[in-house]
Amino acid sequence: MDITHLPTHEQVQIQHVAVSAPWQWLRLGWQDLWRSPADSIFYGAVFVAMGYLLNAYFSYAPQFVITLAALFLLAGPFLAIGLYDIARQLEQGGRVQLLHSMTAWRVNMPGFTLFAALLAVLVFGWFRVSLLLFALFFQGNIPALDQLLSMAFSPDNLPFLLIYFGSGLMFAVAVFTLSCCAIPMMLDKDVDTISAMINSAHAVQRNLLTMALWAAIIVALTAVGFATQFIGLLLVMPLIGLSSWHAYRALIHFEH
Repeated sequence: MDITHLPTHEQVQIQHVAVSAPWQWLRLGWQDLWRSPADSIFYGAVFVAMGYLLNAYFSYAPQFVITLAALFLLAGPFLAIGLYDIARQLEQGGRVQLLHSMTAWRVNMPGFTLFAALLAVLVFGWFRVSLLLFALFFQGNIPALDQLLSMAFSPDNLPFLLIYFGSGLMFAVAVFTLSCCAIPMMLDKDVDTISAMINSAHAVQRNLLTMALWAAIIVALTAVGFATQFIGLLLVMPLIGLSSWHAYRALIHFEH
């Protein structure tokens, strides 16, 4: 099945959607998951494996373990390109081609390359801020993970928690705002990175409550995946990726 990459002559129209729309996106994503379960769960397995590998690598560095959740939220939209392509293939009809989804980034290599570079800068910036905060609050003596968790709800650590998670939230909001529609748009149309990011930001701006709910749902589902020792990511990440394609379709229309 040949999925063409359409040139973008169309005028972008940002849609206003109901606050309840994310539940519809989830329903459509769930249907897509079971229309192509093997291909979707393949990507879920990749996320599970990545979770175990990162957790094992950073098991003796709690400052990185805590940052792991933020890394997933930052990198997730880019890693889900294959899932967006699966949803797009299902939309076109016919049989899903897993190999096609794995190489979908090639349809807009300049756009995805620039976005990956910008994402890497943001992730690196978050890691540097994270390390700086740990160094400042713990005077360079970072406690073991079990000690750190036991100290988490201590009143003495409230300033650290507020600043740490507040800065992490700022990074996550920025990435979500700029990427929630940008990556599927670059997959769908021949658009440049900056234009796609601007349109994504406009879509969020016009639907603040809806997108806040959608972001909260993504965070909650991701937390479930982590709480199940990463096993839950097997279904959670494909569901989020496939549903995000339907979010893009609902938020951005094109007119000739």
